[in-house]
Amino acid sequence: MNDTIRILIIEDMPTDAELSEREVRNALPHSVFLCIETEEEFLAAMESFAPDVILSDYSLPRFDGMKALALARQHAPETPFIILTGSTNEETAVACMKAGAWDYVIKEHIRRLGPAVLAALNQKKVRRERLAATEALHESANLLRIAGRMAHLGGWIVNLPENRVIWSEEVAAIHDMPPGYSPRLEEGINFYTPEWREKIETVYSACAREGAPYDEEMEILTARGRRIWVRVFGEAIRDGSGTIIRLQGAIQDITDRKAAEADLQRGFDKLRKTIGAAIRTLAATVEMRDSYTAGHQKRVADLARRIAREMSLVSDKVLGLGLAALIHDIGKIAVPAEILSKPTKLTDIEFSLIQQHAQAAYDILKDMEFPWPVAEIIYQHHERLDGAGYPRGLKGEEILMEAKIITVADVVEAMSSHRPYRAGLGMEAALEEIKKNRGIRYDPAVVDACLHLFREKGFTFS
Repeated sequence: MNDTIRILIIEDMPTDAELSEREVRNALPHSVFLCIETEEEFLAAMESFAPDVILSDYSLPRFDGMKALALARQHAPETPFIILTGSTNEETAVACMKAGAWDYVIKEHIRRLGPAVLAALNQKKVRRERLAATEALHESANLLRIAGRMAHLGGWIVNLPENRVIWSEEVAAIHDMPPGYSPRLEEGINFYTPEWREKIETVYSACAREGAPYDEEMEILTARGRRIWVRVFGEAIRDGSGTIIRLQGAIQDITDRKAAEADLQRGFDKLRKTIGAAIRTLAATVEMRDSYTAGHQKRVADLARRIAREMSLVSDKVLGLGLAALIHDIGKIAVPAEILSKPTKLTDIEFSLIQQHAQAAYDILKDMEFPWPVAEIIYQHHERLDGAGYPRGLKGEEILMEAKIITVADVVEAMSSHRPYRAGLGMEAALEEIKKNRGIRYDPAVVDACLHLFREKGFTFS
């Protein structure tokens, strides 16, 4: 990052403030700092200094980090807020993260401050890109609505005994013909471009002979040589004896709509690319904080997609599933890095904090307008069929199929890989776990597809 980053430090110890400034400057050379101690100074700085990141000591004589956090969430909720504390107390960590801190850093591990600030800024950037992409999509959709209102629609009648076409002035305008002009049938059909002429002759003949109605979108060449898209409707009118005596219908110039649809599709394609880039950024953010699980999310995503294809899920669902799997642990950015990388068994409090990552992920993603239920899929990926999972204890059909697939892929990858607190248990142990709990914790169809991939098709993690 080459732009100047404004860092607000809430600290009453000059030496601690200098240490924080040094660590941040190592990661972000183009940074400016402002150090304050009181609530009055903090409120003034929020207005005049407009910080990009706030670093706050947990406890100060006349102010404290938790109060500053509450004020920051009120005045600038999108500004990353990182707590600095000298305490290693787990209850303090839990309280900070629950109150809305983006991260917390123990002063003994002050060297983690620079990477923590970088991670927070990256997360802030992703949120802004997501908002911009959503606004672009809304703009494209609005263009489509405007094109619909501006479309012209005209009526026509074909008198079969006279073989003559009568059309309204709107139809004449669409064809660039003088108002009131009524061509013969052959002239009307000749307006259609060669690639569409056979189609209109086929549906028109079926309507004239059998009374079969039609509704088609085609291309015509107007009297002035303009190529335009039209929607044509036709139906048969019969006399008292049932004989078809005329055809009637309508024609609508949909050229603007076609153009708008193409623009919307381009906008949607661009949005999907933006979403993909945002997803990859989020995934990298998690892995930057937790090096032991670097690559874990990608491997889970690879296996989840293969399982989904083995189960013949539609391609659009496979795409949404893959994106969800790629960031299924995004909620771990709310878990202190010291806990994620702890080389010994976690305490109950530490484990409960890690369990909050599913809820944290949902809170981060719930307002993102994905074409798929990404937030809900990730929210459910630690649920189990028998209700023994977390955070909501969902059972059976309450759990989305995409979440069931990620669950199995996550278990297999996690058990077979190394973790800070244990060596990898091996692939056979992982496959035995899902086989043993098939239909109990894990969906039977998902388990069968996973076992088939490894044992019959030779799937391996790349």
